[in-house]
Amino acid sequence: MPDAKGNSPSSCHSLVKRALRRSLRDGLRILDNSIEFSMTVFHVVMKVLGPCLICLALSLIGFVTYTFFVHVLPLLDDIGDPGKLAVATLGVFLLLNTLYNYGKSILTDPGCPPLYDKYRAEADANAEELAEGPPRQCRRCNRLKPPRAHHCSVCRRCVLKMDHHCPWINNCVGFGNYRHFCLFLLFLGLSCLYVVACFVHPFTESFVYMRRRGTRSGRQCIMTSFMITCSILIALCILGFFHVYLVLTNQTTIEFQTNLIKRREARKNGEFYRNPYDIGRSRNFQQVFGPNPFCKLKWMLPWMSVPPTGDGLQFSSLSRLTI
Repeated sequence: MPDAKGNSPSSCHSLVKRALRRSLRDGLRILDNSIEFSMTVFHVVMKVLGPCLICLALSLIGFVTYTFFVHVLPLLDDIGDPGKLAVATLGVFLLLNTLYNYGKSILTDPGCPPLYDKYRAEADANAEELAEGPPRQCRRCNRLKPPRAHHCSVCRRCVLKMDHHCPWINNCVGFGNYRHFCLFLLFLGLSCLYVVACFVHPFTESFVYMRRRGTRSGRQCIMTSFMITCSILIALCILGFFHVYLVLTNQTTIEFQTNLIKRREARKNGEFYRNPYDIGRSRNFQQVFGPNPFCKLKWMLPWMSVPPTGDGLQFSSLSRLTI
């Protein structure tokens, strides 16, 4: 029966469905706009936060360095002038390597895949690459998306062998600068250990045995620097050992998370899962730090060691090694 306005029940039902569809489309449009706005705000915040954290890191390093040379080194009377010179030389060596690798982590491009159309045109001319199937394309930046590459929402581009976006370097950690990032963590940790070893005697002498040596401002600088260094050292031990594990097993932070899920699913099915890029500890290590012998420690000095090989587009895997 038609209603008072002459509309049949079927037409009323279609009007309700149409209104629901329109409301759903409007809701999805509002949701998309909200997500896009949130990502834009997040991008701006991270871009502003990055330089601030870099300035903070350099300020902390500068403050501890100032305390070491101005307030701590003059108190080391027991080792004499030759000992002070040796201590200062080792400290400068650790400091310069820390700053060098920190600067390289900030300024080195982590690696960006080529444009998809350009790469596809070159791949179409190569029969071997066509046999492997068409290459993947990133839908957000329209670039090639090779294995182990991921799109960074902060940098707004794909990064080769992306590990994570680090706000402390205002840059992504990827194929191009992962070696420098790991060496920065290593030398920063060694520097913190060195500072703790040099500061522990003046610190305990002033704040445990209450022997007032030096000025009051100097004792405050020593206490503040010692506490800052101990806090950083604890954080570096956790982060550093995690990246040691990642390097030796040839994983990135993103792959570590996905491999945990895959390993859990394989265990439920009674199967064994292994990271396909794990090609042995020695080769895993050389893929990050270059073909440098571990025992000679030359890999610790990137300004004189052989850099890692590869282009970040292809990586050795277990399947390729066993063929």
